[in-house]
Amino acid sequence: MSLTFSEALLLFGILGLLAGGFAFLFRTLVATKDDRIKELVDERDYYRSAAVFERELPMERHPAAFPPGTSIVIHEDGGKDKNGKSSEPDRVAYWVLGIQAVISLIVLIGSFLLIALPTEAAVNSLAANLIIFVIGVWLGRGIDYATLKRKAK
Repeated sequence: MSLTFSEALLLFGILGLLAGGFAFLFRTLVATKDDRIKELVDERDYYRSAAVFERELPMERHPAAFPPGTSIVIHEDGGKDKNGKSSEPDRVAYWVLGIQAVISLIVLIGSFLLIALPTEAAVNSLAANLIIFVIGVWLGRGIDYATLKRKAK
């Protein structure tokens, strides 16, 4: 049996198509497996951190665990830490935070002006990076504030 050039080309084309399809499906299978493993690792890390957080919470009995007729009194520490010092920030901390806020506003306004004015691409890139940095710093401060408030409860 002799194959002509067009028949051989068709045969090898079909074999190449099948091999390419098999390789694509195998690659997709491996990528999906890796993505699923990454999701499972992220989920495991989330539940581990939640368990560590729960372990740090004080052990309080649920009101249903007390015998009937027991009065329940809620006691708050009044903003004191373990050493008896007040956990409220002092006046200097508020002044420092205010100064940082004013400096951040000046940097933001200046960066927006640099972007609005016709300047070089490097200056525009620097201004955009400054804006991103300032927003990131204040978002980080907000997350820290919310986390500390949550831990305080």
